Amino acid sequence: MGKSSLYDTVILSLIATIVFSIIFITYTNISFLKNRGKEFGIYLTLGMTTKDLTKLIFIENLGIMIVALMTGISGGVLFSRLFYMGLNKALGVTTILYEINHESILLSIGIFTLIYVFNFLFNIIFIRKVSIMEVIKSHKKKEIGKARMFIGTISLVILIMSTYCLPNALFGEIFKEQPYMIWVFIILIIICPYVIIGSFISMVKYAFSKFPRLYNNNIMTLSNLSHRFLAYKNVIYILSLLVAGAMFFVGASYSIHATTREEINNDNPYDIMFVESSEYNRVKKEEISNIINENNGGIDRYNVLEYLEVPTFIDNGEALSIGSFRQPVISEKNYNEHMTTNVDVKPKGAIYLMVSNERMVFECPTSILINIDEEQREEIRDITLQNNFMISKEDFKAIIGESTSLYLDKSRIRVEEGIRFTNYRGTVGYFSGRAFVLDNEDYEVLEGSLGEGSLKKLHLINVRNGDKAFEALIHYLRDTNGLDDSYWNEGNLWGRTPNNERGIDESYRPVYKEELLKLQLNNNGMVLFTMIFIGLLFVIASGVVLYYKVLSDVDDEKERLTSLTRIGVSEKEIKSMIYKELGVVFFIPINIGGGMGLYFLYVIFSNSGILELYMKKAFIIFMWGLMFQILFYIINRKKYLKEVM
Repeated sequence: MGKSSLYDTVILSLIATIVFSIIFITYTNISFLKNRGKEFGIYLTLGMTTKDLTKLIFIENLGIMIVALMTGISGGVLFSRLFYMGLNKALGVTTILYEINHESILLSIGIFTLIYVFNFLFNIIFIRKVSIMEVIKSHKKKEIGKARMFIGTISLVILIMSTYCLPNALFGEIFKEQPYMIWVFIILIIICPYVIIGSFISMVKYAFSKFPRLYNNNIMTLSNLSHRFLAYKNVIYILSLLVAGAMFFVGASYSIHATTREEINNDNPYDIMFVESSEYNRVKKEEISNIINENNGGIDRYNVLEYLEVPTFIDNGEALSIGSFRQPVISEKNYNEHMTTNVDVKPKGAIYLMVSNERMVFECPTSILINIDEEQREEIRDITLQNNFMISKEDFKAIIGESTSLYLDKSRIRVEEGIRFTNYRGTVGYFSGRAFVLDNEDYEVLEGSLGEGSLKKLHLINVRNGDKAFEALIHYLRDTNGLDDSYWNEGNLWGRTPNNERGIDESYRPVYKEELLKLQLNNNGMVLFTMIFIGLLFVIASGVVLYYKVLSDVDDEKERLTSLTRIGVSEKEIKSMIYKELGVVFFIPINIGGGMGLYFLYVIFSNSGILELYMKKAFIIFMWGLMFQILFYIINRKKYLKEVM
């Protein structure tokens, strides 16, 4: 699992870096061409042909590519060592060896070369399609659009409606029969900000016009911002998406990492858990208590919960589907003793217990609990695999014959979530975390028909100073099961093992909450470290791109400020106007993108029982991003003032 998580993280990082490189280099190339328009025009006027100009650009691009590759690869080799040191520090227990991979270097060269080839082809098309005058004027061309306040207002209404509807549609509260609407809402939430950005200042101007004094004090700022937002609409939108991606991935990874203990505690109410069956962990409660006490462990609570593993099928009306061949079933007597409650389950009824507590409402379907042997199970498996995982009731009855069964209509099943009766764990040997509680007589009927192998016991222990005691417990149970020292040496976060004899042996290893916590922290820390690196890359890139986009208007801005000075506008008023304009332009992407990222985090976490905690952690990331943008704005504001004044 750890290797799989590392591989997935590396692939995601590679994709994110490629996307970043394409956007950043392409934008830089386009700006480079436009800013050199006057230079290219002079070359063409002096007699150079477009072929000569293409050759010049090819040599320049080739030189830039070679220098960039040499610098990038050398810097990558140098700083990757620091990256691995930081990653191993974040992982704590797990260590990843550092080595220079020649395949990675070749992959970097290949991707980088493709990007530059694409940009060179774009340069050729740009040069060949424009006239001398167009090339000369290209550095002064503006991406002027037309503000449509009505369309912007409609887009804002659609955006608000979509943000409201998406989580409700996701959890089946609306559009239950139209799941495609989820994607419709996601697309609308992503697209609508583009239209709103172009119309934003027009809407603000309309709102300000209702307050004449406020409007008159900001009329010049609003007029210039109208031009900027129309000219910068594409850039601001793309940068907002970059920030949204950074906010989403960094926020998600940090929230998950920071709430690891809470998440582990929610799924694991007991510090130590192991399953006793007819073949594994056949021990007495007193023996385990002695092992723990002898190794400086203090037992706060030790319960043994008996349950049955019963094959379960779901009634879908005309046909049946397999629910589980290992469905835990508890008698009301055993449950009441374990939880010190007084639950009364009616005959032919049940309570369906869930350790998890989620927003999405779970409706337990009509179920059939039945005693069938391995041969019958295989026959049912074969039929369902050939019929879209379904089996007709006629075929089912023909296979089960006179087997003992219990039919539970969904109207007689009460679902209770957030019941901390056991730890949540799914392995090839057993499953815990969800269970039926049956009337005592119904339970006894099933117990009498099932073999000894279906009867199991959950040993659930809360301890103090459990590290040493758990190690001793591992050794004791391993010896009891007749396993050698090659077994049970490492914990397994998810309980996943191969579905073979050794895999089943490994699945009965005791579970220790603190061990799970360390494994989860290692897993989440690796993802967090990588996502922070990518997030910083995106945020820095967005700031740099916006800065150079603003600087491209320096000449026009100088002319405008000269005109304002002539009509009597003071230097203080000009600076105040520039601060407002730059502030709005610089902070729109971080607010739109950060808001989108926080919203989508809210959507994916909203099914969790600790949503509020997740969002608090994610908001911390947003505030760090905002502080970084404020610092970047202050530094670049000073540079911009120096250029225009």
